[in-house]
Amino acid sequence: MFFTLLAFIVVLGVCITIHEFGHFAVAKFFKIRVLVFSLGFGPRLFGFTRGGTDYRLCVLPLGGYVKMAGETFDEDRQGQPDEFLSHPKWHRLLVALAGPFMNIALAVAILTSSYMQGVPVPRHAKQPPVVGPVAENSIARRAGLRSGDFIVTVGGNPVRTWEEMEIALGTAPKGPIDLEVERKAERLRLHLDPPPVQTVDHESLGFRFRIPQIRVARVDPKAPAYKAGLKEGDEILSVQGPGKSGRTYDEVLNIITESKGIPLTFEVRRAGPPQASPKPAEVLHLTITPAESNGRVSIGFFPEVPVDFEKYGLGQALVRSAKRNYEVAILTFKIIGRIFTGSASVRTISGPLEIARLSGSAARTGDPQFFLGFLGLISLNLGVFNLLPIPILDGGVIALLLVESLLRRELSLAFKEKLVQVGFVFLILLMGFVVFNDLSKIVDFDKLFR
Repeated sequence: MFFTLLAFIVVLGVCITIHEFGHFAVAKFFKIRVLVFSLGFGPRLFGFTRGGTDYRLCVLPLGGYVKMAGETFDEDRQGQPDEFLSHPKWHRLLVALAGPFMNIALAVAILTSSYMQGVPVPRHAKQPPVVGPVAENSIARRAGLRSGDFIVTVGGNPVRTWEEMEIALGTAPKGPIDLEVERKAERLRLHLDPPPVQTVDHESLGFRFRIPQIRVARVDPKAPAYKAGLKEGDEILSVQGPGKSGRTYDEVLNIITESKGIPLTFEVRRAGPPQASPKPAEVLHLTITPAESNGRVSIGFFPEVPVDFEKYGLGQALVRSAKRNYEVAILTFKIIGRIFTGSASVRTISGPLEIARLSGSAARTGDPQFFLGFLGLISLNLGVFNLLPIPILDGGVIALLLVESLLRRELSLAFKEKLVQVGFVFLILLMGFVVFNDLSKIVDFDKLFR
């Protein structure tokens, strides 16, 4: 719990600090008087005052703010030139844009650094969503999904790559999932029942992607494969059973899932030890009996997933980072749109509890690059969220300034006050919802109150 809390504070602290610094720096540049630079909300814990600005740390680390002189409509404005509302609209627009911009810039900088160091990218993620093995008695098999099917749409949303298909599954509304697949030039509509778990993905539905070569990455020490002698680094060439044989990944896994309690013969190539005069690879024949564990029939090995190692110089890394962050930002806006239209699940929205849990998980991997990548993703999403045209958010301020610029007049003070009140109520309701949404991923409320 302490480690998770520490990771959460680091992630949120960095994202909020960089966001508020953006507002602060641009306000100072335009000589707008900044009264408070606060990290967190609520009572002031400690801080200091310098140059007329109170730099403070507050009790609740779930946000932050920069308070500028003459910023709000209800305060007693003096009409001084260093007040926020005394400045031209384009000054105020740049101040509002600076916070989200800094969050997006941080995300681009982190991914640029990762690309320069080198990033392993699963090869199948960018490939078309062609179905590999489909587990026996799985949701996908019962719905009629077969190896080789090309998934065209998920819940009515077109998908072009395996990554897009995974996102569409993960954001699908709670309930049955409709797939449109292409099989031998024929379009089929399949109706999949929802899995009994919170997370919807290809694993929970019972199908996988294709792998050209079956190389063993890891073996479960409690599983039949380990007891039969299968080792990390082995390459599975074929499998044979009563009236069945297969060589491809699809065929091998399909035979395994259909052979509970039936001994199978695996042809395995095992490389010799890395010595000065390496021993040539040997071909072994292992007898392994699939067993059921956690509702799945398997032998207990994990295949090596092919990856492409992407590494670039500064210029190319920056371009690729900007492109990738743009794609994620556009996808975020699309998912928000799908939530409002009902074609994506509201469970997609995560709040502080889920971010804390994921922060802890990212930190526990022990991989600094992975943790920084997660931090960059949160920063990007914070920047994108703040650009939404919701009153009280930066996007609301930007939208209001643009409307006034188009109308070429100031909207009434009463109207602006009402917008701020509506935005405040909306944010309070949204915060309550996302916290409940986070709790629902941990606590089964249906069972609790049944």
